[in-house]
This record gives sequence, structure tokens and C-alpha cells, in this order.
Amino acid sequence: MSSANSEQVTEIERSSDARIPWLLVIGVIALGFLLRGWNLHGRGYTADEVTELLLARKPLASVVMDEDDDRFPPLYRTILVIWDNAWGSEEAARWLSVVAGGLTVIVVWRAGAALLDERDAVWPALLMACCPFNIHFAREGRAYAVYGLFAAMMFWAALRLLRRGERRDWALMVASTIAAVYCHWYAVPLGCVLWLFVFYAGWRRDGWRRPIGAAIATAVLLIPAPILLIRASADLPDEELYAGFDLEALGYTFVSLVGGFTIGPAMKELRSMPAADGIRQFLPWLAAVGFAGLTLVWQAVRRLGIGLPLAMLVASSALLVPVLGYLGNVSGSGFVYRYVVWLAVPYALILGAGAARCRVSWFARLAVVVLLAVNAAALYNRAYDARYDEEDFRAVAAKLEELGAAEAPVLVASNYMGHALQHYWPADRSLTSFPIFAHHGEQRAERLAEFQAAHPAGTKYWIVSQWLPEDDVRRETRDAVLTELGAKREAELVQMEIYSAEVR
Repeated sequence: MSSANSEQVTEIERSSDARIPWLLVIGVIALGFLLRGWNLHGRGYTADEVTELLLARKPLASVVMDEDDDRFPPLYRTILVIWDNAWGSEEAARWLSVVAGGLTVIVVWRAGAALLDERDAVWPALLMACCPFNIHFAREGRAYAVYGLFAAMMFWAALRLLRRGERRDWALMVASTIAAVYCHWYAVPLGCVLWLFVFYAGWRRDGWRRPIGAAIATAVLLIPAPILLIRASADLPDEELYAGFDLEALGYTFVSLVGGFTIGPAMKELRSMPAADGIRQFLPWLAAVGFAGLTLVWQAVRRLGIGLPLAMLVASSALLVPVLGYLGNVSGSGFVYRYVVWLAVPYALILGAGAARCRVSWFARLAVVVLLAVNAAALYNRAYDARYDEEDFRAVAAKLEELGAAEAPVLVASNYMGHALQHYWPADRSLTSFPIFAHHGEQRAERLAEFQAAHPAGTKYWIVSQWLPEDDVRRETRDAVLTELGAKREAELVQMEIYSAEVR
């Protein structure tokens, strides 16, 4: 072959090599949006989603001023009001989460470039695109996908600042921190961890001016935050549920990164069995997840070495989550998986760094295959296995219609659930709810008396209740009311129960 031809072939190969990563990146990003948006409205809203929709109907000024009865800051709901108004439909709420989830894949790709390099950045992006934990929250009309996006931007900014200290990197760190905190208060401890690392690295490398200046700017912009939190804590509803944190919860949190909540026993089954039984049923999945996770973590250590980037990612995940969990036990606030939705970011970055060694390690290749296979099984179960169904009040309304409740009164056990069913229930049909927390006895008695007085004796009616495990604090009160009303269970679906009774 002539020298000219050889140079031409080499140039073609270089051009091809340059195109392949971009094609992979585009494919991975497209996959991320597809997995989050496919059949998005295949199920109806949960009670939590309906609550968000109802709160988003308030005037924008009221939303911005955080004039509601929950403790969460106002940024997500402000974005939601503007988004829904722009699209002219409340169904756009879930699409906001899809867009935020897809953008998170892009941000993790850029964070991967800061952690690794441009060629290997696609690995963290791929693991985030397929992460069932992130996909779960990116398919619901709530704050967590947007909160996760802002948290991912914090990680991206922090990784850039560990390498260099440009003004735009500090600006990104400040802006993402502010946005994350005003989206969810659990961004505060995450921000403290990340800022500790970037402040240390920036001070040592560039001196004190930029770190101090960025910290002051962040503190000034967060001045309203404690005021909002104090106001929000003063008017909370007295129907809070407490979820304690223990080693089983810690393990389930990290397994859920790989399997979402749709491998092994379903959440409903876990709440009905001893922890030891749940662990036994999880063992095959734990073996697969353990092999893939530990292998890729070891490969990540070999790829990154023991330095500030890896230390920061470990501190913000393996160390921060148990600290938050046990502090929640002490404070009485408990632990909720979705509050640490940002955990998917260090997961994707650490395991993505390990996956980048696929070119030189067949162990890494096998671990990636196993990890993605578990991801695929979890996503398949979410879509097609009824064991893992979530609340679906559209399905509840349809079931009531099927049972012949079209003209009959409906009574809902829980005011919160009542609002959710009302979203799908015709306005001209009777629907009443009553509280099921024990301390609301007087209000409950009044509601039930009013309901009975409004309908003639012998009138058949339907009772809708959330499925409650034996250890739920509301179970005893709910069961006592059902017994008093002479209720008979007629159907159970998507974590809800339907009973029938007659007015006495």
C-alpha cells in the first residue's frame, strides 16, 4: 500500500474513532430520556402526586412565598406552576420530571468528564441512564427529579473545582447549591460535604479569595432559607408518619440504586414480613448486586486512585446516608429513601469509573453486564409485574365503576387519600373522607355521623382505604371504624382496598 493510501486510511480511522464516542453519548442520552418517558401516563396519579397538582393550582405569588402546609421549600413548586401554565395541562407535571431526569444524565456525563476524561465519561452517563432508582423518581410528578438534577450539578461543579478553580466553576457551585437547597432541605447536608472538599482544594491551590467569596455569596443567598423552614415547620399537619432507620434500611437503599424498588420482595411484601425473611428472599439479587458493585468499586479505586475526588464521592454516599439516617432517628424525623435521590449520582460516577476499565479487565466487563442485567430486570418488573404496582387512583376509580359504585356514595379512609380519589371522581357524585389517625377521634366521629345522616338507612355505599401493614399506627383505628360500619372487603388492588357497607 502506498504511503498516501496508508495516511488516508489512518485519517479515516481517526475520524471514525472520534465519531464513535459522540454517537455513544447521543445514544446514551436518548436512552435516558426514553426510559423515563416511555408509557409515562400508563398508570394514574398517586396521592402524593395529586397533592402536588392541587398545591400548584395556587397563585404563583402564594407558591413563591411558600404559603402551604408542608415543610418543603418553594422552588420546585414555583417551577411546576410556570411549567404547567406554559403547557396548559397538569399532565405536564410528570414530563417536567422526565426532562429533569434526562438532563441529569447529561450532567453526569459532564461530571464524568471532569472525573475521568472525555472518552470514558460515557460510562457514568450510561449507568445513570439505566439507574432504576433515578428512573423511579423521574417518572412521577414530584420534586425529586428536579432536586436530583440540581444535586447532580453540585457534584459536577465540585469535581471541576477539585481539578481547577476557575470563576465559572465557583459560579456553578454557588448556583447549583442555592437551587438544590431551595428545592429540598436535604441538599443542605449534601452541600456541606461537597463544599468541605472544594473549599479545602481551592484554598490550597488558589488561595483564600475565591473559596471565601463563593462561600459568602452562597450564605447571603441562603439567608431566607431558615426563615422559610421555621415558617413551614410552624404549620405542619399533625399526620406525620415516622420511618425509622436501621441496617436493613441502609442496605435496601444501596440495593435500590441498582434495582429500584422492583427486584426481590415488593415493598408491600417487605412491610408484611420479618427482616430476616426479606433478606433471604433477596439473597440471589444481593449476590448479583454485590458482585457487580464490589467489582466496579475496586476497579474505580484502581482507575482513580485514593484522592480527593474518590474520597468526596464516598463521603457523600456511603458515609453521609447512614449519618442522615441515624440523625433522623434521634430527631424524630425518620428516614425516607427519596430524600437522598442524589445518591444515584455518586453511584453512577464511582461505578462508571470502574466500568471505564472494561478495556483492560474482563472482571470489569462481566460486572457491567451483570449490573445492566439487574437494571433491565428491575425495569421490566416495574413495567409488567403487578407485584410492584404503586398507588393508582385512576385504577381505583375504574374499579369502583366496575363494582357498580357509579351512583352509590363513597367513603374514603383518610382525608389525604380522599383528595387523590376526588381527582378522578366526577364532581356530581358523593365522596366523603374521614381521618384515620387516632388523635382525630372527634373529627372522625363528626364526619361519619354526617355521612350516615345524609343517606337513608339501607343505602349501600363503598369504602376505599389504603392497604396498611399490621404495624402501621393507623391500622388499629382504621380497622375499628370498618368493624363499626360492618364493612365487607370486596376488592384489593394497587395497594388499595375497597369495602362495601350499608347505612344503618
